[in-house]
Amino acid sequence: MLELEAERLSARVEELEREKAALEAFAAVAAHELVEPLVMTEAYVAIVTDRLDASIHADSRRDLATISRAASRMRLLLEAILHDARTNERSDPLRPVDLGAIVTECVQMLRPEIDQRAVRLHVGALPTVSGDEALLSGLLANLLINALKFSPRHEASIALGAVLEGPFWKVWIESDGPVIPPEDRTRIFEPYQRGQGERRARGAGLGLTIARRIVERHGGTIGVVPAEGGNRFYFTLPAV
Repeated sequence: MLELEAERLSARVEELEREKAALEAFAAVAAHELVEPLVMTEAYVAIVTDRLDASIHADSRRDLATISRAASRMRLLLEAILHDARTNERSDPLRPVDLGAIVTECVQMLRPEIDQRAVRLHVGALPTVSGDEALLSGLLANLLINALKFSPRHEASIALGAVLEGPFWKVWIESDGPVIPPEDRTRIFEPYQRGQGERRARGAGLGLTIARRIVERHGGTIGVVPAEGGNRFYFTLPAV
């Protein structure tokens, strides 16, 4: 009986290893294919910008700069995911990353929607942590977009802050909206999963999965708890 159970366990381990290898291969191919159009977007934005008269088309140049930054940020994230998918262990050393500077850039990228919806945004003091800048940019962008996506369409409130807990910084993003029920608070971080109130939301349901993956690769944890009037997503990262 024990030998049979051991054989079953061994077969299951082999199956999981094959599934993991297939998933890593898919992630690598997907990231590679997505990088190319982003490079083209950056190139053509630069060409169009050069053709504009700076004095007449200041607003257009500013909008194009926002598009270029967004494409560049996504390209860097995809390249980081591609590298991550090709290696079982992180080979690049972690470096000091200013989360406040990253959030400033993310907010600038999302400014048109923030202004259009009259979002009340409060960003507290955010720390410098030890990490991969491209991946952490993707993490914060994902969580900010998620907060915008599921908050009220007008005059929503979003706040960011951080607190030091031992050797880790705990960073949180709080927003208005329906409270995520307890049974969904773990499931929403799985691929293609959504909370009960999010079934009609746009997207593939991978944003929070990517966020969890990034946090775990940095040795941290991620989760969500109820907050006054909404939800508080949080994650931990090693302090410098």
